[in-house]
Amino acid sequence: MPDDASPSLDAPDAALAAAVVDDDGATLDLDALALEVGATRSLLEAIERAGLLVPHHVGDDGVARYSAGDAQAVRAGLTLLDAGLPLGELLDLARRTDQAVRDISSHAVEAFLRFVRDPVRGTSLDDEEAAERLVTAYERMLPATERLVAHHLRRRLLAEAAERVAQELADG
Repeated sequence: MPDDASPSLDAPDAALAAAVVDDDGATLDLDALALEVGATRSLLEAIERAGLLVPHHVGDDGVARYSAGDAQAVRAGLTLLDAGLPLGELLDLARRTDQAVRDISSHAVEAFLRFVRDPVRGTSLDDEEAAERLVTAYERMLPATERLVAHHLRRRLLAEAAERVAQELADG
């Protein structure tokens, strides 16, 4: 066993673990991210504590790293603030979003393990085939899941807004 007392992964799970690393282009530390988006470090720390800003990884130097995608997300949050959303409301939305996304993510991973990983491992001829099938499934399913969830959120937001407008018109 390695020094950290965690069991080593077999070849299919090691291939899958390598595929799920999401640090592509995550070169910005928190100060660089703040400079990139024109925000204060303290604002980014508050957004991070609320769960809306999640580092891709912590470097060997112990410093959390962020990507250009994180910068885009922070800019979206700044747009909400600039439009008049109070910081407390943004942080509340961040906390609620983080909890909902954690729940959805947990369920999606469990479903992947149960309905994709386990059957692939049980039906593959060898570890190499299992590894290839798992990575392929993951690479197809992650963007599909992202699109599905983002689309559903957009539909729910638009439906809720339309319902509220209609209610206000009816209340007159």
